[in-house]
Amino acid sequence: MVKQPIKLGDVCLNLAWGRPVHVITETGQTVAEWLEANNYNLLDSYGNSRFDTAEDDRVFDVVYCSSLKSRPSKTYAYPESQLGSIESEAADAGRQVADRVVVNALEELFERTAKDDEGAVAVLEWYATDIGYTDEAAEACELAEVDRLVGGEI
Repeated sequence: MVKQPIKLGDVCLNLAWGRPVHVITETGQTVAEWLEANNYNLLDSYGNSRFDTAEDDRVFDVVYCSSLKSRPSKTYAYPESQLGSIESEAADAGRQVADRVVVNALEELFERTAKDDEGAVAVLEWYATDIGYTDEAAEACELAEVDRLVGGEI
């Protein structure tokens, strides 16, 4: 089984406790950088010590998926090694659900942007690529172009 890369919006399991979490953001820090910024060593955590967490692991902020009645009250920082994408996230012909959402949102943005400012499409595509959605941006841009050429009706 290939471990899926973790992205914003993914539902993952906290592998130490078996509880589902929702990824809110990637902190942009490694475990070592997070320690320096927050004065807390994620490597010493009981859960993280069981998963060969390394100083260069990426760190994500997550909230627990508790129940229908509860609201997230706190975020938790977990290293990548302690999070695992839930299998249902890859059930869409190998595509993560969050990636489908990104493609749909980018397609809509490309369509609207092309109507107002063709040059802004390149900026939007660059931004999507810069944050790690290269394939999704290309797919969305192509879909938007097809919609534009055929008038949105296929």
